[in-house]
Amino acid sequence: MSTPTVGTRPRLRLAVAAGAAALAAAMGVGRFVFTPIIPVMGAEVGLTTAGAGLLASVNYVGYLVGCLLAAAPVVRRHRGAVLTAGLALTVVTLAAMPLTTSSVVWSGARFVSGVASAFAFVTAADLVLTLLRRHGRDDLAGWVFGGVGAGIALSGAVTPLAAAVGGWTATWYLAAVLALALAVPALRLARLPTGPDDDGEGAGPPPRVILLVALGVAYFLEGAGYIITGTFLVDVATGIGPAWVAASSWTIAGLAAVPSCVVWARIAARRGRGPTLIAALGVQAVGLALPALVAAPAAVVVSAVVFGGTFVAIVMLTLPLARALAGRGAGPVVAVFSALYALGQAVGPVSVALLGGDDARPALALGGALVVAAALVALPAARAAR
Repeated sequence: MSTPTVGTRPRLRLAVAAGAAALAAAMGVGRFVFTPIIPVMGAEVGLTTAGAGLLASVNYVGYLVGCLLAAAPVVRRHRGAVLTAGLALTVVTLAAMPLTTSSVVWSGARFVSGVASAFAFVTAADLVLTLLRRHGRDDLAGWVFGGVGAGIALSGAVTPLAAAVGGWTATWYLAAVLALALAVPALRLARLPTGPDDDGEGAGPPPRVILLVALGVAYFLEGAGYIITGTFLVDVATGIGPAWVAASSWTIAGLAAVPSCVVWARIAARRGRGPTLIAALGVQAVGLALPALVAAPAAVVVSAVVFGGTFVAIVMLTLPLARALAGRGAGPVVAVFSALYALGQAVGPVSVALLGGDDARPALALGGALVVAAALVALPAARAAR
């Protein structure tokens, strides 16, 4: 590991900014802009809660497929090209949504968008985190993941404006423009070296299989639980209190997510990653379920802050624990855990569709319950890998 010199510091900062922009474009906008658009499409084209849940699940299945493909050796050898393709497809699929009212076309676009967001997320994170690790600046990683929150905040801020001016079609077109604007600086990453990273596979203790499996199950449950609020928060907020609650809830969630990884990383440095992960899951479970228990604007605002302030940080806390438990078998852990998380995200919205009805509030309680289950299942692993 090398110590950063004066000459490398600007390059590291540019890489962090480019990585954050890539995650903002592909995840914050490409994946999550659908959340504030759901109530607009419900009012203008009759999209139901069940229909929105199915479209969300199709997107998350695409993300699962993209995670699995991104783990392939041939993809890892061409990470710059894969990142470029992921960002380009993100823009194209956003722009394709308002061209039709066909649910089949919508499903296809959201599926491809899911694959694209996985390509961009996995490759961008891989490139930047490898560079930071080589220069001993892992402390900057939180700002990279904060790009997801920045994208959410931007999409949450512009969606109501676009809807007021041009209806549901304008929301998707503006999202495509926003993703394009973020993708341009993100393409700096495509010029970074794409050689193998220094994961250290083959060294270290043997895997602790039972604990690793338990943590994987917990990560699946977390993916299924958090994504229910990630899909339906704005839809629920639309029926609670004044219009500003729904209009601002997604922006609030995004703003809370921007510094969350840095804050939770500092807590973990003092308390240990395991206890911090359990604490984050507990806080998240309460926040997710709150609007289902209390139909008040304050409950929606608190839920938005808690959602944004925990969901990216939980990813940041879980993956190092998984790598520690995997020992010398840590090489494929990130890809496998990303796939489990993506599978949970695909299952979560489907469970809402199975509940039936157009009231998503009960689904938020289900999401909170799933996260409680995740914390309980993860507890032994978190204690063992502090």
